[in-house]
Amino acid sequence: MSERLRKRKIMIEKQKKKKSQTRILVGVVCLIVIVLGGITAWQYLSAPSEDPPEIKPTAALFSTYEFTMKDIDGTRFSLNNYRGNVIVIHLMAVGCSGQINPINDNQLIKLKSLCSSYCENKPVTIVSVAVATCESSRLSWLRSTYGISWFLGNDYDDGTVDIAQNYGMYGDGTIIVIDKDFQVHEAYGDVGVSTIKSKINQLLEA
Repeated sequence: MSERLRKRKIMIEKQKKKKSQTRILVGVVCLIVIVLGGITAWQYLSAPSEDPPEIKPTAALFSTYEFTMKDIDGTRFSLNNYRGNVIVIHLMAVGCSGQINPINDNQLIKLKSLCSSYCENKPVTIVSVAVATCESSRLSWLRSTYGISWFLGNDYDDGTVDIAQNYGMYGDGTIIVIDKDFQVHEAYGDVGVSTIKSKINQLLEA
């Protein structure tokens, strides 16, 4: 074999080896990109949402659903203990850092007005049922921020959301009014406080 052919053969082999190494390098880079992309997607999908959870009723509201729960101080609240009162139940989704949707900002302001009118001198019981699935949803901070003096507890304190599933007729922010005969009388979404007061007055006089 001539020296010229030998050198050409060596050069071709070097080029093949270089191309092979390039392909391997490109493959490794692609694999790294895929793995990193997968990890990022997994972290995104598995990370808990900071937003308030969605409230979906699973049963039609035909009758009063009796429940017990602990308020945020650990005191047990039983709806059955307030038979004979007009009862106002408020459902409120709460995010991991105490976030609430705008409707509940409005509802809490209305409930504070209602409590000022009735809690001390009328047989009216108000309870806000938070749906807070995170370990820390800052319910104490919400109580302080909105001046909540009525019952406030977490539906999820027992690992279920049975109260929201039964009373969440209008989803997040639903307000249920139960009459003195312990019957569900009315359910509201975002309505004026005067509408709720009018209904409470009507039921108190019945």
